[in-house]
Amino acid sequence: MWLRILPQVLTIWAVVISGTTADLTCDTLLLLSTNLTARTLALWNLTLTPSNVTAGLFCNMSIDPIGTCWPKSTAGEWVLRPCPEMFYGVKYNTTNNVYRECLSNGSWAVKGNYTQCQEILNEKKSKLHYHIAVIINYMGHCISLAALLVAFILFMRLRSIRCLRNIIHWNLITAFILRNATWFVVQLTMNPKVHESNVLWCRLVTAAYNYFHVTNFFWMFGEGCYLHTAIVLTYSTDKLRKWMFICIGWCIPLPIIIAWAIGKLYYDNEKCWFGKKAGVYTDYIYQGPMILVLLINFIFLFNIVRILMTKLRASTTSETIQYRKAVKATLVLLPLLGITYMLFFVNPGGEDEVAQIVFIYFNSILESFQGFFVSVFYCFLNSEVRSAVRKRWHRWQDKHSIRARVARAMSIPTSPTRVSFHSIKQSSAV
Repeated sequence: MWLRILPQVLTIWAVVISGTTADLTCDTLLLLSTNLTARTLALWNLTLTPSNVTAGLFCNMSIDPIGTCWPKSTAGEWVLRPCPEMFYGVKYNTTNNVYRECLSNGSWAVKGNYTQCQEILNEKKSKLHYHIAVIINYMGHCISLAALLVAFILFMRLRSIRCLRNIIHWNLITAFILRNATWFVVQLTMNPKVHESNVLWCRLVTAAYNYFHVTNFFWMFGEGCYLHTAIVLTYSTDKLRKWMFICIGWCIPLPIIIAWAIGKLYYDNEKCWFGKKAGVYTDYIYQGPMILVLLINFIFLFNIVRILMTKLRASTTSETIQYRKAVKATLVLLPLLGITYMLFFVNPGGEDEVAQIVFIYFNSILESFQGFFVSVFYCFLNSEVRSAVRKRWHRWQDKHSIRARVARAMSIPTSPTRVSFHSIKQSSAV
């Protein structure tokens, strides 16, 4: 072993003896020390003590047991170096730094501060987290789709509660159903081969998915418009028409997506229109309006809450109570929608592995369960829906009990008059 490392040690000694120690850099030292043991590194650290220090105290150039090279530094100075690329077979993020103090007596602190050095997840761990996130996404979208379908059927069947407010809820739920359905189409049909082929049908699927994504936000905007008009502007909701909200929720997103599709066709026509090319900002054609209506809705909610806290606090009419419940649902759902969408703009990417894992799980849970939350707050917790369902249930129970009583009465046999053979015989004799 010593025969193998002896030439490298002799090279270092030759550099020191020749008086060029000051010119020896960490890069040179690490290049020579690639295969040396910790014992040999300790020998180097003794050898590299400066012999001609003319002014002040200095810490000598040194390599610690982890393999980080510390250059010649002034006493009392904190020195920072990049985190090691590899340690005991584990990769680390080299964009962060390790710190070590050059003490006032000209010697290095015993240990460097490696707390900022973070392990880079290996490919196996990354795949594991990705597969778990995929499972969460599928589970969340399945639960959301089931809940949305139940809510859709309830709004369709319960005609007694079909006012404009609940029609808006119904359309919002429909938009989420269509978005979840197209999400499953995207997941089950898209693969790397299809992405590379960039066939027409896959681009149409992407356009449909983005269209229904936009309609979710515009129907939430419709919810905010209705509440703002009814509460803040004290405008009679009787003058509001269903076609106005249909235009907001279904019609306005259509030209937005058409404009986006034209932009993709001319400037980023690849990979089924998923993702974006560097320097191309066609996705902002539909993302911009989504952010805009989201911000307007936040302004609406601020005004609505302000009015509810002042003017409507003492009111106990059924209409006001319904408004309050609708506001509570919107207050919960709007930040939910906004948070999940804004997360795309703060994606940590590959800079911080822990933050990336947290982002993947947090975003997967929130995005996949959005439809479930919409169903719960706008349908299952809606007092009008619950009251109508309860009435239907009681009516069904009454019908069932009446039928049971009638059937029971019809099934009771009538007892005929018993006539004995002896009485018949007597009557015939007479």
